[in-house]
Amino acid sequence: MLLRQFEMPWRTAFEAYAAGAWALCMVGLGYAWYNSSFPDLPFYYLGATALAFMLYNLYRAWGIWQLKWSLGGKGISFISDAELKEKVTGKESKAHELWFGKGFDWTPVHTQRVYEIKRADPEQFYPPKMIMWMIEQWTGEQVGGNTEGYIGAPWIHGLNGGEEELYVPIQNLIGNTLLVGTTRCGKTRFLELIAEMAIELGYCVITIDPKGDREFEESLKAACMQAGRENDFVRFHLAFPGNSARIDPLKNYTNPSDIASRIAALMPGGDKSSSFRDFAWGVLNAIVMGMLATGEKPSLVRIRSYVDNGIADLLMRVILQFFDNTLDPNWEVEVAAYARTLKQSKGKKGQEDGEILVRQSLHLLLEFYLDVIVPRGFRDEAVEALATIYKHDSAHYSKMIANLVPILGMLTTGDLGSLLSPDPRDVSDVRPMTDLASLIRANSVVSIGLDSLANKTISSAVGSMLLSDATSVAASFYNYGGNHKIFLIVDEAAEVVNDPYIQMLNKSAGAGFINIAAIQTIPDLAARFESMDKARQMLGNFNNLVSMRIKDRVTQDFVTETFGETYVYTQQKIHATSSSTEKTITHFTGSVQERVTEALEAVLPTDVLGQLPNWQYIAAVSGGRLIKGRLPIISHEEQ
Repeated sequence: MLLRQFEMPWRTAFEAYAAGAWALCMVGLGYAWYNSSFPDLPFYYLGATALAFMLYNLYRAWGIWQLKWSLGGKGISFISDAELKEKVTGKESKAHELWFGKGFDWTPVHTQRVYEIKRADPEQFYPPKMIMWMIEQWTGEQVGGNTEGYIGAPWIHGLNGGEEELYVPIQNLIGNTLLVGTTRCGKTRFLELIAEMAIELGYCVITIDPKGDREFEESLKAACMQAGRENDFVRFHLAFPGNSARIDPLKNYTNPSDIASRIAALMPGGDKSSSFRDFAWGVLNAIVMGMLATGEKPSLVRIRSYVDNGIADLLMRVILQFFDNTLDPNWEVEVAAYARTLKQSKGKKGQEDGEILVRQSLHLLLEFYLDVIVPRGFRDEAVEALATIYKHDSAHYSKMIANLVPILGMLTTGDLGSLLSPDPRDVSDVRPMTDLASLIRANSVVSIGLDSLANKTISSAVGSMLLSDATSVAASFYNYGGNHKIFLIVDEAAEVVNDPYIQMLNKSAGAGFINIAAIQTIPDLAARFESMDKARQMLGNFNNLVSMRIKDRVTQDFVTETFGETYVYTQQKIHATSSSTEKTITHFTGSVQERVTEALEAVLPTDVLGQLPNWQYIAAVSGGRLIKGRLPIISHEEQ
């Protein structure tokens, strides 16, 4: 016994012929009743029976026609800010859920219909042009099969015969959501829809857009206006530094080494460059420790200055501070006596006391530290780290940091220097100065545009640093608590993601972060990490997958693998006849067989993913629920 009946919805609606025959019966009964003297009652019963069978067959025929005609699909639709607000906060809304457009839950029945329709031409089932026009006039939406220049296969959304409002619980999005789709299929518009609803619900929203999409930014502004949160909007855009807030990507860190890791990770090259990256990390870590030891705030501009000009001045200040804080007040006299002893041991004649300038002799202080202070059990990590770099061969040092210097130069040159390294003492710069932790605590709506078309390298570097900063903020919230609700939305994620972001996906839910990332293909991630295994490691942290149109086969296979498999039924009909002349000329045999077989197939064939129209998607959400939906375009003018 089959758990699911085999159906062929694309067959001819033979029920319509039966309905027509019953209609003729009614006409015949009416004629007989009018021209005969029989009692009326039998005609009433027979007429009612014929009417019932006619309506029943007409109803079944209409179901087939409606399903076929729905293959014409749906075209572009629009929604205003006020209508979208109604979806999440009005009477139509559902508590703690986001609206995912219109569509239907995908079941094995729809998979069966896909495999059946692939045997035919869907266009032969589209409704007549007149009916398409009537539908468009009635609904105000274009019908996919009647749209000039329509991209994709409209029949995919018509497999259900109808659609309903789709809602997904916000709680289920905490498990991270991946959005996959090729260029110009509607990914940014999907993120725009999610961001607007999150703003309306009072969340802190941080969007990182390498392209710096102007429409996305304007949509965030409009959503803030609609929600009465105009003052929450903060803009950071590399293409418009004069009209951007200044964000310090180094302010938030758990350990000082985080800052060194954040900058060293920007260096190009894979495993072959690991020695250069490790050396650069050591230099950066020593500089940061020295700056913190002397009370100097780490910034990209100051770090670049020490890398370019040397660390002698910083080391001098660190070691003097260490001596002042650790040794007796008369330690200079002891160092001077040590210097005279040192000269005598080397066979040199020293001069009288007072001629040795202790606080100006870095080499003397370092030798005193190593020969006298360390044996006493006093040590300072910053002094020793800086001393190691200071004593390093200058030629080898320049070679090892050759890849670090241009990175720091790009991040500190021109307007970018003041944008990423804000100076609180510069009273002439009136642009807001902030950091991600402060923005989150203020429940802000942050639009970050990285202008990747102009300079992909700088865009990638800044985006990577901001993601690392966000990870540090998440770690702080996780460790020390805080009631925060944050949507972190990353468009074109393959351009900016890094190892800290993987940690963000893996552990930040407890800090209140809801992560949504959009990519075009999985090979883009593999190229970013220079490893397919690393890309798969990142992908393994996404519980929800939203797929729009995909052209890359590797990505298609990943999506269909995520969606799983189901049984698809195939019906076979066999007709056989045979004849023989051994007995009589009319002797023959015949047989008719009907067989239904089942096979395990992908819930969605890979080629269908490459045919999805713009602004349409298929998603696996909430731990296995599959939905097929379509999204409207947000119009910021009242409809």
